[in-house]
Amino acid sequence: MNTPEPSFAVCRLAVVPVRRFADMVSEMTTQVRFGEGVEVLSENRRMWNVRLCQDGYEGWVDSRQFTPLLPKKPAVADTLTSELAGWATHAEERRLLPPGTPLPDFKEGKFWLGSEAWEWSGAVHRVPAVPDWDALLFEADRYSHAPYFWGGRTVWGIDCSGLVQTLLRHQGVSVRRDCIDLVDDGEAVPGLAHAKPGDLAFFDGTRDGGRHVGFVMGGGKVLHASGYVRVDRLTDRGIVVPESGHLSHRLTALRRVASWGGFGS
Repeated sequence: MNTPEPSFAVCRLAVVPVRRFADMVSEMTTQVRFGEGVEVLSENRRMWNVRLCQDGYEGWVDSRQFTPLLPKKPAVADTLTSELAGWATHAEERRLLPPGTPLPDFKEGKFWLGSEAWEWSGAVHRVPAVPDWDALLFEADRYSHAPYFWGGRTVWGIDCSGLVQTLLRHQGVSVRRDCIDLVDDGEAVPGLAHAKPGDLAFFDGTRDGGRHVGFVMGGGKVLHASGYVRVDRLTDRGIVVPESGHLSHRLTALRRVASWGGFGS
């Protein structure tokens, strides 16, 4: 059954799966965070086919995990939670939220999910007008050793492109969700000798398989999610695991998606 157009909704749970097909056991391809909006494209029983307002990603979600349908597209929040974990409350309800959760229309401890007024008393992060590399590194440290989780976007589990997208979003830089699309964002960097900290490095897997992305750190290092969020050696050939010396991913491309400030450290 098609839904009236336009139709939007906002996620009401801490984080929910987006599935490839209209089936609760279908593969999870990404996640929607609490406070993020979706456009509802169609409906199949209790499953909605949605397009994420933040990045245009499409998939299927459980409609029970969202607000009732809204006629207006929700704004993308410019305030994010900054606690490692904290409670948001609404009437008798509460949600335990991870860092980086958007708080739409946040002001003086209150924010809105559609017509619902919620409260958040913890620390917040205001998305800056100019991205700052040192601030990204500070936030990235929170994700250190977070487990690799296909389709994940939080400290509770995250994949390689989810890590890149999440940390860039924290600094006000919007990119697409998947490596296959992300590799076309920004400007090409001709080689590792020309790369700067904050550039994106793309790889083919040699042992881990599949496409892969991480941040150039400078000093011959790369920040990425492989098994868990980690820092490894980066060479002209690709990623070298320090403990074993083996080449885990072969370098295929470098892209520059942001001009960074704050190279103080």
